[in-house]
Amino acid sequence: MAVTRYIFAAVLALLFITALQNYSVLAQDDKAKESDMASETSIDADALQILKEMSDALASLKEFSFDAAISNDETLDNGQTVQLNGVLKISVKRPGHVYGEYAGEGKTRKVWYDNKTLTVYIPEKGFYGVIETPGTIDETMDFLIENYGFSLPIADIIYSDPYSSFIGVTREGFVVGDDTVNGKSCVHLAMRAEHADWQIWVSEDDPALPCKIVINYTEIDGVPQYQAVFSNWNTDPKLSASVFKPELPEEAVKIDFINFKKEGDKNDSQ
Repeated sequence: MAVTRYIFAAVLALLFITALQNYSVLAQDDKAKESDMASETSIDADALQILKEMSDALASLKEFSFDAAISNDETLDNGQTVQLNGVLKISVKRPGHVYGEYAGEGKTRKVWYDNKTLTVYIPEKGFYGVIETPGTIDETMDFLIENYGFSLPIADIIYSDPYSSFIGVTREGFVVGDDTVNGKSCVHLAMRAEHADWQIWVSEDDPALPCKIVINYTEIDGVPQYQAVFSNWNTDPKLSASVFKPELPEEAVKIDFINFKKEGDKNDSQ
Protein backbone atom coordinates (compact mmCIF):
# COMPACT_ATOMS: atom_id res chain seq x y z
CA MET A 1 0.00 0.00 0.00
CA ALA A 2 1.52 3.29 -1.08
CA VAL A 3 2.01 5.77 1.73
CA THR A 4 3.07 9.41 1.60
CA ARG A 5 4.65 10.71 4.79
CA TYR A 6 5.88 14.18 5.61
CA ILE A 7 8.42 14.99 8.28
CA PHE A 8 6.57 16.45 11.26
CA ALA A 9 3.64 16.30 8.95
CA ALA A 10 0.87 18.53 7.76
CA VAL A 11 -1.56 17.80 10.58
CA LEU A 12 -0.04 20.83 12.26
CA ALA A 13 -1.98 22.94 9.78
CA LEU A 14 -5.28 21.31 10.67
CA LEU A 15 -4.85 20.80 14.38
CA PHE A 16 -2.88 23.82 15.41
CA ILE A 17 -2.41 26.93 13.23
CA THR A 18 -2.31 27.71 9.55
CA ALA A 19 1.28 28.88 9.92
CA LEU A 20 2.36 25.28 10.51
CA GLN A 21 0.96 23.97 7.25
CA ASN A 22 4.32 23.75 5.51
CA TYR A 23 6.10 21.76 8.21
CA SER A 24 6.99 18.96 5.80
CA VAL A 25 10.18 17.89 4.12
CA LEU A 26 10.44 14.26 3.20
CA ALA A 27 8.03 12.25 1.05
CA GLN A 28 7.96 8.47 0.88
CA ASP A 29 5.77 6.45 -1.47
CA ASP A 30 6.46 2.83 -0.55
CA LYS A 31 9.18 0.59 0.84
CA ALA A 32 10.54 -0.31 -2.57
CA LYS A 33 10.88 3.35 -3.56
CA GLU A 34 12.46 4.14 -0.21
CA SER A 35 15.03 1.39 -0.74
CA ASP A 36 15.90 2.71 -4.20
CA MET A 37 16.34 6.23 -2.81
CA ALA A 38 18.60 5.03 -0.02
CA SER A 39 21.00 3.53 -2.56
CA GLU A 40 21.24 6.87 -4.38
CA THR A 41 22.05 9.07 -1.39
CA SER A 42 25.38 10.64 -0.53
CA ILE A 43 24.89 11.00 3.21
CA ASP A 44 28.01 10.99 5.35
CA ALA A 45 28.38 7.72 7.28
CA ASP A 46 28.83 9.56 10.58
CA ALA A 47 25.66 11.57 9.99
CA LEU A 48 23.72 8.39 9.18
CA GLN A 49 25.03 6.71 12.33
CA ILE A 50 23.99 9.63 14.55
CA LEU A 51 20.55 9.78 12.93
CA LYS A 52 20.18 6.01 13.39
CA GLU A 53 21.15 6.23 17.08
CA MET A 54 18.60 8.98 17.63
CA SER A 55 15.91 7.03 15.80
CA ASP A 56 16.69 3.86 17.77
CA ALA A 57 16.44 5.85 21.00
CA LEU A 58 13.01 7.16 19.99
CA ALA A 59 11.81 3.75 18.80
CA SER A 60 12.79 2.15 22.12
CA LEU A 61 10.46 4.39 24.13
CA LYS A 62 7.17 2.80 25.13
CA GLU A 63 5.79 6.09 26.41
CA PHE A 64 7.21 9.60 26.47
CA SER A 65 6.38 13.28 26.49
CA PHE A 66 8.10 16.48 25.37
CA ASP A 67 7.57 20.15 24.56
CA ALA A 68 8.62 21.97 21.41
CA ALA A 69 8.98 25.72 20.94
CA ILE A 70 7.77 26.35 17.40
CA SER A 71 8.56 29.22 15.05
CA ASN A 72 7.28 29.25 11.51
CA ASP A 73 7.42 31.72 8.62
CA GLU A 74 4.08 32.47 6.97
CA THR A 75 3.59 34.52 3.83
CA LEU A 76 0.54 36.77 4.01
CA ASP A 77 -1.77 37.56 1.11
CA ASN A 78 0.13 40.83 0.51
CA GLY A 79 3.39 38.93 0.10
CA GLN A 80 4.83 39.94 3.46
CA THR A 81 6.45 37.23 5.60
CA VAL A 82 5.76 37.06 9.33
CA GLN A 83 7.07 34.66 11.95
CA LEU A 84 4.52 32.95 14.18
CA ASN A 85 5.50 31.30 17.45
CA GLY A 86 3.98 28.84 19.86
CA VAL A 87 4.53 25.82 22.10
CA LEU A 88 3.60 22.26 21.23
CA LYS A 89 3.14 19.65 23.99
CA ILE A 90 3.05 15.96 23.08
CA SER A 91 2.39 12.80 25.12
CA VAL A 92 2.72 9.34 23.53
CA LYS A 93 1.94 5.86 24.80
CA ARG A 94 2.68 3.22 22.21
CA PRO A 95 1.23 1.53 20.33
CA GLY A 96 -2.00 3.51 20.19
CA HIS A 97 -2.28 6.68 22.29
CA VAL A 98 -1.29 10.29 21.57
CA TYR A 99 -2.20 13.64 23.08
CA GLY A 100 -1.09 16.91 21.50
CA GLU A 101 -1.71 20.54 22.37
CA TYR A 102 -0.54 23.70 20.63
CA ALA A 103 -0.77 27.22 22.07
CA GLY A 104 0.51 30.36 20.39
CA GLU A 105 -0.45 33.62 18.69
CA GLY A 106 -3.77 33.56 20.54
CA LYS A 107 -4.74 30.11 19.26
CA THR A 108 -5.03 26.70 20.89
CA ARG A 109 -5.48 23.31 19.26
CA LYS A 110 -5.92 19.94 21.01
CA VAL A 111 -5.92 16.38 19.69
CA TRP A 112 -6.57 13.07 21.44
CA TYR A 113 -5.95 9.66 19.89
CA ASP A 114 -6.99 6.66 21.97
CA ASN A 115 -6.39 3.58 19.81
CA LYS A 116 -9.88 3.78 18.29
CA THR A 117 -10.76 7.40 17.60
CA LEU A 118 -9.10 10.72 16.87
CA THR A 119 -10.67 13.84 18.39
CA VAL A 120 -9.67 17.35 17.32
CA TYR A 121 -10.80 20.40 19.31
CA ILE A 122 -10.39 24.13 18.64
CA PRO A 123 -11.32 25.82 21.95
CA GLU A 124 -11.54 29.42 20.74
CA LYS A 125 -13.89 28.41 17.93
CA GLY A 126 -15.91 26.02 20.08
CA PHE A 127 -16.06 23.09 17.67
CA TYR A 128 -14.54 19.63 17.45
CA GLY A 129 -14.40 16.62 15.13
CA VAL A 130 -14.18 12.89 15.79
CA ILE A 131 -13.16 10.09 13.44
CA GLU A 132 -12.75 6.33 13.86
CA THR A 133 -9.18 5.20 13.15
CA PRO A 134 -7.09 2.01 12.92
CA GLY A 135 -5.57 0.50 16.04
CA THR A 136 -1.96 1.73 16.13
CA ILE A 137 -0.22 5.08 15.78
CA ASP A 138 1.53 3.99 12.57
CA GLU A 139 -1.68 2.68 11.01
CA THR A 140 -3.60 5.78 12.02
CA MET A 141 -1.02 8.19 10.62
CA ASP A 142 -0.96 6.29 7.32
CA PHE A 143 -4.77 6.23 7.28
CA LEU A 144 -4.99 9.99 7.88
CA ILE A 145 -2.39 10.77 5.21
CA GLU A 146 -4.15 8.61 2.61
CA ASN A 147 -7.71 9.70 3.38
CA TYR A 148 -7.46 13.23 4.76
CA GLY A 149 -4.04 14.50 3.72
CA PHE A 150 -2.61 15.02 7.21
CA SER A 151 -0.98 13.16 10.06
CA LEU A 152 -0.51 13.33 13.83
CA PRO A 153 1.70 16.01 15.43
CA ILE A 154 5.47 15.55 15.05
CA ALA A 155 4.73 12.43 13.04
CA ASP A 156 8.23 11.18 12.34
CA ILE A 157 9.21 11.19 16.00
CA ILE A 158 6.28 9.02 17.05
CA TYR A 159 6.41 6.47 14.23
CA SER A 160 7.62 3.03 15.34
CA ASP A 161 10.40 3.35 12.73
CA PRO A 162 11.56 6.99 12.96
CA TYR A 163 14.70 6.32 10.90
CA SER A 164 12.77 5.49 7.72
CA SER A 165 10.60 8.57 8.15
CA PHE A 166 13.56 10.88 8.67
CA ILE A 167 15.57 9.52 5.75
CA GLY A 168 12.69 9.56 3.25
CA VAL A 169 13.99 11.17 0.06
CA THR A 170 17.01 12.80 1.69
CA ARG A 171 19.78 12.97 -0.88
CA GLU A 172 22.72 14.51 0.99
CA GLY A 173 23.84 14.95 4.56
CA PHE A 174 26.84 15.61 6.77
CA VAL A 175 27.91 16.43 10.32
CA VAL A 176 28.29 20.19 10.80
CA GLY A 177 29.87 19.89 14.24
CA ASP A 178 29.21 20.19 17.96
CA ASP A 179 26.79 22.78 19.29
CA THR A 180 24.74 23.68 22.36
CA VAL A 181 20.92 23.88 22.45
CA ASN A 182 19.20 24.96 25.67
CA GLY A 183 22.39 24.19 27.58
CA LYS A 184 22.65 20.65 26.16
CA SER A 185 25.62 19.42 24.13
CA CYS A 186 24.39 18.33 20.70
CA VAL A 187 25.71 17.16 17.36
CA HIS A 188 24.49 19.30 14.45
CA LEU A 189 23.55 17.51 11.22
CA ALA A 190 22.66 19.15 7.89
CA MET A 191 20.57 17.32 5.29
CA ARG A 192 19.33 18.10 1.81
CA ALA A 193 16.07 16.56 0.61
CA GLU A 194 14.14 16.76 -2.63
CA HIS A 195 12.09 19.82 -1.69
CA ALA A 196 13.86 21.30 1.32
CA ASP A 197 17.06 21.61 3.30
CA TRP A 198 16.74 20.41 6.88
CA GLN A 199 18.95 20.37 9.93
CA ILE A 200 18.73 18.46 13.17
CA TRP A 201 20.59 18.74 16.45
CA VAL A 202 20.93 15.45 18.39
CA SER A 203 21.78 15.21 22.07
CA GLU A 204 25.22 13.81 22.86
CA ASP A 205 23.83 12.50 26.14
CA ASP A 206 22.14 9.13 26.48
CA PRO A 207 19.46 8.73 25.18
CA ALA A 208 20.31 10.51 21.91
CA LEU A 209 17.08 12.47 21.53
CA PRO A 210 16.44 15.40 19.15
CA CYS A 211 17.23 18.87 20.53
CA LYS A 212 16.22 21.01 17.57
CA ILE A 213 15.14 20.86 13.95
CA VAL A 214 15.19 23.56 11.25
CA ILE A 215 13.60 23.23 7.81
CA ASN A 216 14.09 25.59 4.87
CA TYR A 217 11.61 25.18 2.02
CA THR A 218 13.86 25.74 -0.96
CA GLU A 219 11.11 25.45 -3.59
CA ILE A 220 8.83 28.04 -2.00
CA ASP A 221 9.26 31.75 -2.76
CA GLY A 222 11.23 33.44 0.00
CA VAL A 223 12.50 30.08 1.31
CA PRO A 224 10.39 30.13 4.50
CA GLN A 225 11.79 28.45 7.58
CA TYR A 226 10.31 26.21 10.24
CA GLN A 227 12.03 25.63 13.57
CA ALA A 228 11.25 23.41 16.55
CA VAL A 229 13.36 23.44 19.73
CA PHE A 230 12.63 20.46 21.98
CA SER A 231 12.64 20.49 25.78
CA ASN A 232 11.26 18.71 28.84
CA TRP A 233 11.79 15.22 27.47
CA ASN A 234 10.34 12.60 29.82
CA THR A 235 11.12 9.04 28.75
CA ASP A 236 9.11 7.40 31.52
CA PRO A 237 6.15 9.68 32.32
CA LYS A 238 3.79 6.87 33.40
CA LEU A 239 0.87 8.41 31.55
CA SER A 240 -2.61 7.63 32.84
CA ALA A 241 -5.54 6.73 30.59
CA SER A 242 -7.15 10.08 31.40
CA VAL A 243 -4.44 11.93 29.43
CA PHE A 244 -5.85 10.50 26.21
CA LYS A 245 -9.52 10.99 27.04
CA PRO A 246 -11.02 14.05 25.31
CA GLU A 247 -11.97 16.91 27.62
CA LEU A 248 -14.70 18.84 25.84
CA PRO A 249 -17.04 21.45 27.33
CA GLU A 250 -20.76 20.79 27.09
CA GLU A 251 -21.23 23.73 24.75
CA ALA A 252 -18.66 22.45 22.20
CA VAL A 253 -20.21 21.83 18.79
CA LYS A 254 -19.42 18.63 16.91
CA ILE A 255 -18.96 18.99 13.17
CA ASP A 256 -18.36 16.50 10.39
CA PHE A 257 -14.67 15.56 10.27
CA ILE A 258 -14.53 15.80 6.49
CA ASN A 259 -15.46 19.47 6.75
CA PHE A 260 -13.22 20.12 9.73
CA LYS A 261 -10.29 21.52 7.81
CA LYS A 262 -12.52 23.77 5.71
CA GLU A 263 -14.25 25.11 8.81
CA GLY A 264 -10.93 25.56 10.61
CA ASP A 265 -9.37 27.46 7.72
CA LYS A 266 -12.43 29.68 7.42
CA ASN A 267 -12.47 30.55 11.11
CA ASP A 268 -8.71 31.03 11.29
CA SER A 269 -8.96 33.66 8.55
CA GLN A 270 -11.48 35.70 10.51
